[in-house]
Amino acid sequence: MVEKYSFTEFDSKTMARAKNKHAPISLKTTTEVMRFIRGRKVEQAIMLLSEVRDAKRPIPFLRYNRDVAHRKGKGISVGRFPKKPSIEVMQVLELVKANAKDKGLSEDALTIIHAAAQQGPNLWHYGRHRGRRRKVCHVEIVAQETKKKAKENKK
Repeated sequence: MVEKYSFTEFDSKTMARAKNKHAPISLKTTTEVMRFIRGRKVEQAIMLLSEVRDAKRPIPFLRYNRDVAHRKGKGISVGRFPKKPSIEVMQVLELVKANAKDKGLSEDALTIIHAAAQQGPNLWHYGRHRGRRRKVCHVEIVAQETKKKAKENKK
């Protein structure tokens, strides 16, 4: 079965991608984590998410910020330390790095160009407490190898 991605302009020569389906994490917090890492280098994103996991760096909540406390930090008004989404996204980033290595791409030059979270299927808890839906979402990340631009000396 062919895996479908929401990113359609995929170039297999310069890009690497990975996804995690049915991750047991909240869609809203994962959306904020994805916005936080989009546009960064893969190594930098892994380092930042490890700081979030250890509650040293908050992730700014820009959209889903109702009843969210203020945090100290430059450029952050409200934020949280989402531990579970950070761990799941770090695992997907490691898969992106491994896929890039298999393709022969440079792991240090990978930039995240697409990071998305979609709602998963409706899964329900079983047992006596009926009517409780599980939090499930799909995570996908696409990274592209960026080449350093050579500065031309103008004569």
